[in-house]
Amino acid sequence: MEYEQQFSNLIYEYLLKRLQFGYYVYGDILPTAEVLCREFNVSDHTIWAALRRLRAEGYITMKNGQSTKVIYKQTEQERQNNLIDFFSERWNAYQDLYEAAELACMPLMIEGLRRMDEQEKNYIEKLSKRANADDIILFYCYTLQKIDNPLLMNLFWEISLFLGFPFSKSGSPFHYDRRIGQKQFKVLVALIKAGSWDLLQQTLIKYQRYYIGETIKYMQPQIRKVPTENQIPFAWRIYRDRPQICYNLASLLLHEIYMGEYRNTEFLPSYEKMAEKYKVSVSTMRRTIRMLNQIGAAKSINGKGTRVFTIGERCSRPDFTCPVVRRNLSFFIQSFELFFHTYESVSQRFIQSLDEAEREGLIARFEENQRTGLCEISIWHYLLFIVKYSHSQAIRQIYGIIYSLFLWGYPLKASLEEAPITEQNGELFTASMIKGLREHDIEHCVSVTKSYIKKQLPMGTEFLIQSGIKPEDMRLSPSIRLLLLHDEE
Repeated sequence: MEYEQQFSNLIYEYLLKRLQFGYYVYGDILPTAEVLCREFNVSDHTIWAALRRLRAEGYITMKNGQSTKVIYKQTEQERQNNLIDFFSERWNAYQDLYEAAELACMPLMIEGLRRMDEQEKNYIEKLSKRANADDIILFYCYTLQKIDNPLLMNLFWEISLFLGFPFSKSGSPFHYDRRIGQKQFKVLVALIKAGSWDLLQQTLIKYQRYYIGETIKYMQPQIRKVPTENQIPFAWRIYRDRPQICYNLASLLLHEIYMGEYRNTEFLPSYEKMAEKYKVSVSTMRRTIRMLNQIGAAKSINGKGTRVFTIGERCSRPDFTCPVVRRNLSFFIQSFELFFHTYESVSQRFIQSLDEAEREGLIARFEENQRTGLCEISIWHYLLFIVKYSHSQAIRQIYGIIYSLFLWGYPLKASLEEAPITEQNGELFTASMIKGLREHDIEHCVSVTKSYIKKQLPMGTEFLIQSGIKPEDMRLSPSIRLLLLHDEE
């Protein structure tokens, strides 16, 4: 019920923006509830909740046995004002997010296309012949779903909504020309069938940059100044509303236990002191600590407090019957996959941008891990350096989430009697990264990271399978999915 409410809010926001941007105009008939359920992969209860809210606010009319009709009227100037407000409030983050999306999503697009069978390629060809504005978004969504990673679809959803792409047909600010779109699609289909993946990636980037460039060119003169404090930053929300508070706080506490303030602490402060420190209610803090108990990172003991298990300590076994544990361990596996497919382009740009002091700081951190025998967390330090020093706010946000999800997987390994292979892999990774950074060899660092992740990911998956987690449980969806419907037209 809680997640249905969150999803209905998302669908409400999505449809509201389509109304305000002029995708739907007065007199239009909205898709049926059945179609919307299939598109968003949610229940009819969730769809009806969103539609009833739009009806209550005077945007649509709904009557039993009749189609849902748009009754919202706006002038062209009002539509333009809605556009200007939307982009002005996001302008500081807009181009940065697009550039980050190119780094993070384009390798995944190519991987998705590589995995397609002939029937799926034929579906892409079908889209190319129609080539409506919505088909561009559908092409991306359909392709990315081949990765079979719900966390990726969640990221795609958040990026798309922030950039505003699903909200307009072919009018301003996107100015999509169907004839040009058909020609571009035809080129893409030919490259897909030929398996020319490098050229395909270059061509996709070229087309994307054209459309984003046209959007920026159109909007730039109209953007109004919005104070920095009123700007909307990009945020990747894998949880929403109240659950977001507890999960975010739990991730922060895991960081503090493994890497920060509580690293050398045996017991956490009292609920009351921690609630005051983190500015949450005592009940929220209790729920958060319960999560840490369930994942195995802590153990609350009556009369003593909450015992924490830091790096190198054997911890309690995660409670695999708990939905919180199963969900976050599925996110852990999915985050590893995202990192594997995106790190190459991100790492090349990041390492190249490091100044000498930052490079030496990362080397020093790796050398400290060698001295203390904690090479298994070197990959965390690498992620933290990206989160701290990347020039892109969006990359810092995305990789910050990936890092926080990595933390949920550590108790899985720490609950085992021994895991020498993972520790040996960490030692090799650390030594090789030090060598590559000292020699300013970016390709070496990228190759080393790829090799490390490729070894670690199957181990994490195998640990979960041995603990009774089915492969399909590792694909739990953190959000609704956008535009799944295979249009029959």
